[in-house]
Amino acid sequence: MPQEIFLSAVVANADETKARALLGGFTEMRERHSFTRVRHYEPQDPSVKGFPTIRQLQKDSAPSNAQWQELQQILAKQPSVLQLRTDITESVQNEMMRGGSTTVIPANSPCIVRWTEFPEPTNPRLPFITQRKVIEIVDQRAERILADNKFRLKSDLVEESYHWWLNDVEYILTRTFVVALGPNPVISQETPNLASAEPVAPFWILYVRTRAESPSPATMPEHIRKCQAQLVQVQGKFMGVFDFKVFDRRCHDTRIQERPA
Repeated sequence: MPQEIFLSAVVANADETKARALLGGFTEMRERHSFTRVRHYEPQDPSVKGFPTIRQLQKDSAPSNAQWQELQQILAKQPSVLQLRTDITESVQNEMMRGGSTTVIPANSPCIVRWTEFPEPTNPRLPFITQRKVIEIVDQRAERILADNKFRLKSDLVEESYHWWLNDVEYILTRTFVVALGPNPVISQETPNLASAEPVAPFWILYVRTRAESPSPATMPEHIRKCQAQLVQVQGKFMGVFDFKVFDRRCHDTRIQERPA
């Protein structure tokens, strides 16, 4: 299973333009501006483990079946909040140019189901690095699968992001807008026009992340050490420019605890 390894820093709104210019110069590439709809789903009943329809799902012989089975094994042990991520960049930018009040998301847009584990305990030698396992499933059936297995919408957000890449490291400057929050948000194919919307917080978050993957568990530690070394180098190069924080790993906790009877 891949491991996502990353650094995090807060960038004030006033420093956003400067940060983008600096990251563009550092990576020597043009930024990619994107908008992603991020819907969080949780099981309606946390006592129901995993996907009750997993056997029926496996009959479809889809390329993603192995990943669904892997996720099923995880959720059967520990219910978790899942993300359903949809790239809505084209729709949002077109609506901004037209000046409309809402953005309509095309039905059946491609999406990704994303699960992340509770991050591993911080390494005292590398306290600013966060590390966690991740599963990402690209499947046109994803929204229907979650509905069939009684997952309910918990929150509906939009992430605005700028992206750069260099030497297998991704640099992401991102902020979040709220479309709808619980306890029972309504599922909609529309989002507000973000040109007139206010973000959740008066700052951006910079993520510098890489991914460790290996076909053999025996070589995975070596790949993880290589990724960690890359991020240590990045942190050193940006010393005094970006303040990479040591975050409490609980802020990345997607686990659902069973409520007492």
